[in-house]
Formats: sequence, C-alpha cells, structure tokens
Amino acid sequence: MIGRLSLVALIAFGLTSAVPAEPPPHDPALGARVFDRAWGLVRDKYWDRARIARDWQEARERFRARAVAAPDRRAFYTVLGEMLASLGDSHVYAIDPVQVEIGKARDAGEAEQGFGFAMLPDDAGDWRVTRVRPATPAARAGVEIGWQVERVNDGDVDINYQPQPGEQARFLFRDESDAPHALTLAAEREEAEPLRRAQDLPGGILRVTLGGFDRGDDRWIAREIDRAAPTGLILDLRGNGGGDADVIARVGGLFFADDRPLVWKLGRNETIQRAPGAGDRAYSGALAVLVDGDSASGAEAVAALIQDSKRGIVVGARTAGSLTGAAYYRLPDGGELAVAEFDIRTPGGQRLEGVGLTPSVELSPTLADRRAGRDPVLQRALALVRSAASSRRSPGSG
Repeated sequence: MIGRLSLVALIAFGLTSAVPAEPPPHDPALGARVFDRAWGLVRDKYWDRARIARDWQEARERFRARAVAAPDRRAFYTVLGEMLASLGDSHVYAIDPVQVEIGKARDAGEAEQGFGFAMLPDDAGDWRVTRVRPATPAARAGVEIGWQVERVNDGDVDINYQPQPGEQARFLFRDESDAPHALTLAAEREEAEPLRRAQDLPGGILRVTLGGFDRGDDRWIAREIDRAAPTGLILDLRGNGGGDADVIARVGGLFFADDRPLVWKLGRNETIQRAPGAGDRAYSGALAVLVDGDSASGAEAVAALIQDSKRGIVVGARTAGSLTGAAYYRLPDGGELAVAEFDIRTPGGQRLEGVGLTPSVELSPTLADRRAGRDPVLQRALALVRSAASSRRSPGSG
C-alpha cells in the first residue's frame, strides 16, 4: 500500500459519516495492549533498522506510561501519535477506531450527516476550512474557505464528533482578519461525493479526477479514454492521498506502451515496482497531471513518473512529500496502524519523502480564486494540453 490515510481520515470533519459501530470501552489495560502492539509492530517491521535500534526503546520508555494513563481514547491516541511521529516518517501513524469506521463508511459511498464544510490543519496546526459545499448549512451561514475553526460546542475540535440528524452545533470561526464568527449550524444529510469523476471539456479534452487509487480505477480510466477518444487528457490528482500500490502502478502504465519503473523500494531487500505498459491500448495523446500540497504518496509517484519521463507536464503546487511504503495492521481496539516497511525513490533516484515533487509549471490558486470557484491550475493545464494536441496534429510535427 502506498497511501496516506492519516490526513485523508481527517479531511472531512465537516462532512461526517453516519455513526460508526461503537468501539470497546477504553481502559488502561486495553490502552497497554494497543500501545505494546503498535510499538512492537514498528520495532519488527519498520524499514530503517538502524533508526529503530538507536531510538525505539527510548521512545517506549518516554511515552508508555503517559499513554496507559490517558483518561480516554482520544487522549490515548494523541500520545500514541506523538510517539509514532517521533520517527519523522509520513507513513507511520495510528488511526483510532472511530475514524477507521468513518473511513469505511465514506469509502462505501454512504450518505453523511454534516455541516457542509471540510477542513485540514495548516502548518501551525490550526484547522482551516478547505472547502464549502454549495446549498449546505455552512454555505447558507456564510462560512468561507480559509477561515480557522477555533472551537466546536465550546470545546476543541474533535474529529470524532458525530452529529445526529438535525443536531445543532456551535462553531467559533476566525477569518483572515482575526474577526470571530460564532455560528450555529444544523446537521443535514449529504450524499457522499464520488472519488473518481470524468469531465468532457471543450476542444476534445478529457479530465479525470481521482481522489485516491482504489480497485478498478485503472479500468475505469481506460473505459473513459475509449469512450471520449480525447485529443488531450488531464489527470487531476489534487488532494489524492494515495492508495493501493498495484492500482497506482496500473494507472501510471496507462500512458506507456512498454513497462516502466515506477519506484525503487528500499528496505530489507531492494526491489523495483514497475508500471505495466498498456501496449497498443496505451493513451499516447497530450497529457497533463495536476497536483497540490495534498497530493501524496502514490499520487506523487505517478506525477514523478510522468514528469521524469517527459511523457506529460505536471502543473500545480509542490506535493506533500509523503512517499514511503506502508503496510496496515489492526490494533486490539479496532484501530489501525500504518508502518512504513520500505523507503522509496523515484526512477531517477530522487527521495520525495519530506521534500515533495516540484511541478514543471508551479501555480497555486489564491484565496480569492478558491472562494470565487476559479481554478487557474486547471485553466493553465487546459491551455498547455490544447497547445500540445495542436502541435501533434500539425503537418510535419513528427
């Protein structure tokens, strides 16, 4: 698995799924079991054996007593998260049982109870509104992209908060001028947005958007290409946090006739994961890939493959820098643990973890663009793809 579920699980606080199954009551004995299981898995599975030998016993001694003494599940996972974060690897993290169930419901496309906005933590750890759905409680109340979510129901932001249908919640927002906005929003039913979407754009351009890499995505893209027979294609990976490693490889391979190396995996053994070429069915037209700071893991690998091979052009902002390879393990309370079992390099030898991929064309929407619904990144990509498609059709263009 090449994915980044830690932030994906948090992104839709304001679009909260139906109430999940109740996890077992948290107590010190259960906390000790969960902590020891997580610590032991990292000790046994993490790719950097020298780092584990040097630092991991000390981490256990520093964090275990605090974790076991945590008064509730939320506090426990905060301490466990601190220990895992001490490794500085994007693919070593824990997900508490409630968020695991929320993720399953969202992946299944279940309708949600929510307030109509999504948010993510910024570099300072403050929660910022990243999206407001039209015709939702947040939109009607005037919530704006970029506002800080400071308080919920007079307490700190709790990503496990589960509103009931029609339940009212008190939010304290702060705008970019630091002015407070105290709003009461009532939860409403919202249909889940599809993780993959196709859009036919003027000039015979096809835009395909993937929110992750899930089973069947590669076949779906191939069918859309066959249907549209586009003169140019835009693969939109903005906000894509990765997913299934085999699907990632097959999506990358759609744009090449022959197999291509996708990533080098460095762990106890060194292996190369290849993107299987699509042969005669490979899409060979003009191509652009869109990325942003939330494009992570497998999305970064595909974008790097396209950019390094010069198969297409990558447009947008520097990616998340979250590219190591994780396996996922169930914890005794129903939570999940991700452990990076190998490090990753691009075919050109670049390590993107902690650095990110710099697009060939760097461009980000302004706050004003985002609030107005303008998408300058897409518009630039459209212009580039149309120009490339026109050049391919020109006589003598080769």
